[in-house]
Amino acid sequence: RGIPCVSELDFYVSLAGDRLRLAVCGTHGKTTTSALLVHILERAGRDPGFRLGSTSLDVGGTARLGTGPFVFEGDEYTSAPWDSRPKFLHMRPKGACVTRLELDHPDVYASLDAYREPFLELASTMPPDGVLALCADDPECLALRDSARSVAVTYGTNAGSDWLIEGAHEEGGLQRFHVERKGAPPLDVLLTFPGLHNAQNACAALILAEFAGVAPAEAVPACADFRGPARRFQILGEVNRIAVVDDYAHHPTEVAAAIDAARQRYPGRRVVAIHTPHTYSRVSRLLEDYRQSFTGADVVIIGPIEEARERGMPKIVSSQDVADRAGPGHAVHVVASSDEAIDLTSRITRPGDVLLVLSLGGFDKLAPRLRDALEAQGVRG
Repeated sequence: RGIPCVSELDFYVSLAGDRLRLAVCGTHGKTTTSALLVHILERAGRDPGFRLGSTSLDVGGTARLGTGPFVFEGDEYTSAPWDSRPKFLHMRPKGACVTRLELDHPDVYASLDAYREPFLELASTMPPDGVLALCADDPECLALRDSARSVAVTYGTNAGSDWLIEGAHEEGGLQRFHVERKGAPPLDVLLTFPGLHNAQNACAALILAEFAGVAPAEAVPACADFRGPARRFQILGEVNRIAVVDDYAHHPTEVAAAIDAARQRYPGRRVVAIHTPHTYSRVSRLLEDYRQSFTGADVVIIGPIEEARERGMPKIVSSQDVADRAGPGHAVHVVASSDEAIDLTSRITRPGDVLLVLSLGGFDKLAPRLRDALEAQGVRG
């Protein structure tokens, strides 16, 4: 009828109008970082609008109009069936961050060069009076600084970082780390989420919050009561000292980071990692990366590959292929269903274990079902 198709994202961009737009981009950490940024802005009374990839446990929902700065989770996947451009290029942010940059979505991007291209376009098209926060611990991410038109602020453990993370450790169920900042007072941060990657994510959120006018003295305390987005290292509880944690990790790098986080949060405890790989194209292209994913786990359980949008496609790779690369030093099991995973896990789990479910789709709500199964066995702690 002559009316152009409009994607959901374009709808939210139009709602944001001329308000300050902040976009959180990168291969990993987008949802946690953007949810923390929203939480900081909310705590500061800024009434942020937002569009996230998961439900915020702090403010509720995945989207809200608000009246203040608008926070977008800047996904690099295609915008709509009729628009192959990545979502974040539609957002035209004045403030943005790139948390990580490594090949993902091989069904869309044939190579790292192709995947990198839209991030280069983002860096080169942002306004000169904007800010682009970049993780200095990732060379690909840091290299975007050379293309940035806006002010580039780097963060991480790299010695040359503008925001230098030091001394990250667990303290009373929180992660504490120190941040030395060039030309500004240092920060001492307490964060609810474990793992160095989450300290990096918090820095990105704090940089964008400061750009939005929230002073660090007001923003930093929000990190200490951040509940986070659903299924991002979400601790569902403990039954007989068995911790059950639900996490969205599905990329090999994310799997390794989540296991490292569990090691930091639960030192000395046995980690049982239960993972369902996601899509044949991703698993096939990144298969060898799985050799490094499970080194921190004591027991590994691999479930069926989540077909998702590739349902009905030829099965070019299998869960056994992933298990074969899970590495020595721990027991590795392959299960054909969530019921089989619950049966196996219930039999091998012992008090003190950490059950870490790593799955984009949740593996048939496996984490809460495991918790309920343990409780049904009458071993409530």
